[in-house]
Amino acid sequence: MHVSHIIRVVLQQYGDVKERGYSAHRGGRYDSDEDRMAPEPPGPRVFSRAIRSTPLPSPFGPPTSIAKYNGETKPELWLADFRLACQLGGARGDDRAIIRQLPLFLSDTARRWLEELPADQIHDWVDLVRVFVGNFKGTYIWPGNSWDLSKCKHKSGETLREYARRFSKQRTELPHIPNHDIILAFVSGTTSRDLVRELGRNRPQTVDELMDVVANYAAGEEAVGAFFSCEGRKGKLPADDDEGPR
Repeated sequence: MHVSHIIRVVLQQYGDVKERGYSAHRGGRYDSDEDRMAPEPPGPRVFSRAIRSTPLPSPFGPPTSIAKYNGETKPELWLADFRLACQLGGARGDDRAIIRQLPLFLSDTARRWLEELPADQIHDWVDLVRVFVGNFKGTYIWPGNSWDLSKCKHKSGETLREYARRFSKQRTELPHIPNHDIILAFVSGTTSRDLVRELGRNRPQTVDELMDVVANYAAGEEAVGAFFSCEGRKGKLPADDDEGPR
């Protein structure tokens, strides 16, 4: 048989194989693409196939102290806590195993959002942070500011110590407020003229100095009240019904 005829036959057979969707393997074997297609791994399609196929480390203890994310806390902080908890549970080598666990720690609304994202958008931790924070940075409850603290006013009938305790509690919930603004908010909120006069003479520069002055003043105020209360009782006349024998 002529060599050129043999070449044409071989090429024709090769073309038939390609049209039927077969590809060559080592050793000259051919398998169809359908036979080589692995089953789709479980998990949100927004995760890459590599993430959804990543096996969990062994041993691995899923986080038990992480509340499901509902969009009301700062997303960066929640992700950092979630990652650390997974690492402490045994997922130290590969972030893909941590990402794969994420759907189990989302509320129904957040889980639905994740499931509806376009496929193959998240391949690593950087991608996850970008997508997650980008969505939830507008939904979480932002901490207050100095304006919110200035609304804490000394109530009628409330002692100075009670007001200082309530003010301090609210201040701890409002981070990153400068000392000057905190001091101004407290002075503006109190109804104690004598305390304001004292703070005017000894101007505190820090919140610690402010609270030291307030604590000392409140203690003195309480001591004066207790002393004069006792004095008033001592000055009372005997009751009419306790006259005794005449």
